[in-house]
Amino acid sequence: KLIEVMGSPSWAADQRFSTVSGRLEYQEDLDNGVESWTTTIERYELMELCQAAGVRAMPVQSNKDRVINDPQLKHRNMYTEMEHPILGKHNFQNAPFKLSKAPVFNHMPAPMIGQHNREVFEGLLGLSHEELVAGYEDGTFWPSGMDRYSYVDEIISAGPLKDGEGYQLMSRNDNINAQNDFEDAERGPLTGLRILEVSDEKGQWAGKLMADLGADLIKIEPPGGETTRSVGPFLNDIPHPERSLSFWHYNTSKRSVTLNLQSISGQTILKKLVSQADVILETCRPGYMQSLGLGYEDLSKDNPRLIMCSLTPFGQTGPWKDYITSDLVHLSAGGQMGCCGYNEEDIDNPPPIAGGGGQAWHMGSHYAYIGIMSALNYRAVTGSGQYIDASIHDACALTTEMHVMTYIYTGEEVRRNTGRHASSRTGFSQPKSQLLCKDGKYMNASVAPARLNPKQLRALAEWMDGYGMAGDLLDDKYQDTQVIRENGEYIHKLFVEFVANRTQDEVYHGGQERGFAWGAIRTPDDLVNDGHLSDRGFWTQVEHPELKSTFTYPGHAGIYNGSPWRIYRRAPLIGEHNEEVLCKELGLSKQELSLLGENGVI
Repeated sequence: KLIEVMGSPSWAADQRFSTVSGRLEYQEDLDNGVESWTTTIERYELMELCQAAGVRAMPVQSNKDRVINDPQLKHRNMYTEMEHPILGKHNFQNAPFKLSKAPVFNHMPAPMIGQHNREVFEGLLGLSHEELVAGYEDGTFWPSGMDRYSYVDEIISAGPLKDGEGYQLMSRNDNINAQNDFEDAERGPLTGLRILEVSDEKGQWAGKLMADLGADLIKIEPPGGETTRSVGPFLNDIPHPERSLSFWHYNTSKRSVTLNLQSISGQTILKKLVSQADVILETCRPGYMQSLGLGYEDLSKDNPRLIMCSLTPFGQTGPWKDYITSDLVHLSAGGQMGCCGYNEEDIDNPPPIAGGGGQAWHMGSHYAYIGIMSALNYRAVTGSGQYIDASIHDACALTTEMHVMTYIYTGEEVRRNTGRHASSRTGFSQPKSQLLCKDGKYMNASVAPARLNPKQLRALAEWMDGYGMAGDLLDDKYQDTQVIRENGEYIHKLFVEFVANRTQDEVYHGGQERGFAWGAIRTPDDLVNDGHLSDRGFWTQVEHPELKSTFTYPGHAGIYNGSPWRIYRRAPLIGEHNEEVLCKELGLSKQELSLLGENGVI
């Protein structure tokens, strides 16, 4: 498809590129050939040509592009203009998912300091206005020696609140049928929820989060298994759908049922499962589930409490909704590649760099999970389910630190910076923060020594002086912040030499003991042996009875004192729970199950 859209250039017929191994061996020549074509076409036009031909391609978008040039984000209303009383009108980013019955959007700008003291303390807590005023006078609500801003004086002089002006706590309607209240404290916080997952790599992480939190998650796979079972690496390097280590990781605590959803019988069984479910998570292309009669309107008729989350590359609507993607192109369009890589001081004409590891799928899944939790909370109050339209592109575009707001407030595009945060051009004077240690390992000093205040620099200098490497940093002139800034390059040079003569652990722990936000750059092997993670019980032993073995897995990211977050079982085998779910829970006979297998339904 790529060769065709390029116009079948003669170089593409070179036999070196006819096999995967050849394309890998001669990758640079292949890239040069493709680039000789791409450099002749404007990038958004190029995207449209490729997408129309079925080639996954997206432009590397900057922070400016995502605000000004991205038609999909505009269509999805990712920005809301609001007026701040001090800063004026500006755009603010909205959530990357849409709830059908409980819209999620920014409805007020960030608050000024104590802006809502009157509404909260008088309206919510019931303090009298006199008590509020006294709190300002005695320093409880405002520092005694600090000038009050004008709005603070307005709060004091406004007088008591009138009825209805304060904030009110939302209380749960006790008449709601709370069939999913969780009583078993030994299980996870989502115990009692049944979730159906019809998902590939785009949503399996969201499913894992809910399964490991105790939900009964049933993964609906096509007969023969879901496509992510073919993703390596594999146990002992033997490719097999039951030996994918990637699938193992992303599908712990789930049960597996196989269903051919293109068959009438498969659709009927899914509807029966949905009638008993709380949530269905699906990652099919927009409109596919509806085409099978399995859209939200169809599935919620007999289950009005149902929450359905559709996680797709660009959402259900918009000019890019049908574009084909991969993790790579999402990081391109989402902005991550636009801010990752080297600056021109280190490499001439530096290209963007993409991260690996399915980061786009993680971002999309995290926000899908947040959307589902929000909908569950809404249902707990109202008793009503709803539909969630979640977009991976929206999620990626929202997850680039301060870059979008940098453009909105300053009009500046951020530039790639070697080993540091991307920043506007004024930020290029920042010294490098990733430094080589004596033992060949690296540490990251996220706050450069030249950015320290006099007290912090003195503490660093005293530490360095213990090794005879402080130079003149103990001189009293460095108690002046301006002197520190003027000598930044010199201070940084001394610091780099100090780090180069110490081991990674010496610098990491020594810096932390002195209050410096420095960290060790760890390898996977380092993490497996990390004492802090071990102390928190992060690494989890998971039994694989069919292999008569136990394997170490990454475990919980937080410790719940009453409803633990943990892995309950290894990832399921293909259709492992067909009989358990379809016969014991749905009431099918074993003869019916056998017939479904013969007809390719399961």
